[in-house]
Amino acid sequence: MIHIRSSIKGVFLLENEGVPVSSTTDFNEPIVRGSLCVDTLVGKLYTFDGTQWNAVGSDIDISYIRPNPTVISVGGISAGTIPNYNSMGEVFDAMFYPFQQPSVAISGGGLYEKGIVITGSYPYSITLRDGIVDIRDIQLNGVSVSTPISNNGTYVGIDNLEWSNSPNNASTYWRHTYSYVVTFTNTTVKTSSTNIEFASPTYYGVLNIADVNEANIKGLTKRVRKKSNDDNLSFNPILKRYVYAYPSSYGDLSNIIDPNGFNVTASFNKSVINFTLADGSIENYNVYVSNSDTTQTNFLIDFQF
Repeated sequence: MIHIRSSIKGVFLLENEGVPVSSTTDFNEPIVRGSLCVDTLVGKLYTFDGTQWNAVGSDIDISYIRPNPTVISVGGISAGTIPNYNSMGEVFDAMFYPFQQPSVAISGGGLYEKGIVITGSYPYSITLRDGIVDIRDIQLNGVSVSTPISNNGTYVGIDNLEWSNSPNNASTYWRHTYSYVVTFTNTTVKTSSTNIEFASPTYYGVLNIADVNEANIKGLTKRVRKKSNDDNLSFNPILKRYVYAYPSSYGDLSNIIDPNGFNVTASFNKSVINFTLADGSIENYNVYVSNSDTTQTNFLIDFQF
């Protein structure tokens, strides 16, 4: 017990590492009644009654703990929170400075023509806010392909993606998925994903009836698109037929609508033609051809599934 100083009446001011128990100072002086001692470990004050040391005052419970969830949101404390705070300071921090969740992002995916090989670049990033990063992982179809050392960057794919090596190549749209998976030390794992999908092209335009075959259809307007209504397609035939061709896996058209709103499905004939894709694979195509020659300018037709 360290002797700090004494008053003229012999009352000591002392400090001790822990609860004081001695009745003498470090100079073996007897400690008189009314002397004070501070426990320097926890900052608690004791007074000597001539026989023993007694704590001044009592411990104060400054916690805020309640058994029931809150009924309204206040600041960062959302309704339904069960209060369990060690101090009112924690309550105010939760209200005015709530934890800001980090977020992650990866992009670069898209829809590509079935039969071609894709090697792309995929930008990734982390918006930290209050997050503390532990592990960064870029995955392809759930398998790690890169562990970046920085939060932001671009992964350059060397994976030669195509429909035939997709993990779900029995579906309508063949898909690969890149994911940026980030583990944080102070919150849950965050994941962002981007898809590389493949679909066979859709073709439309006008042809002579004698020229309706795979080669000539492939010379029409080509678009890579998923199955959905294809509206306001413009045609400009001069004594030719309307042609609309797409993968048979999409199913039959339900309606073909002309610019006046009339259903003209009955004026088209459907056939199925084998198309050779860019990689040499074969796919069936539904080919709809109008049943008479016509001449029109910017004739808009809706093809509906």
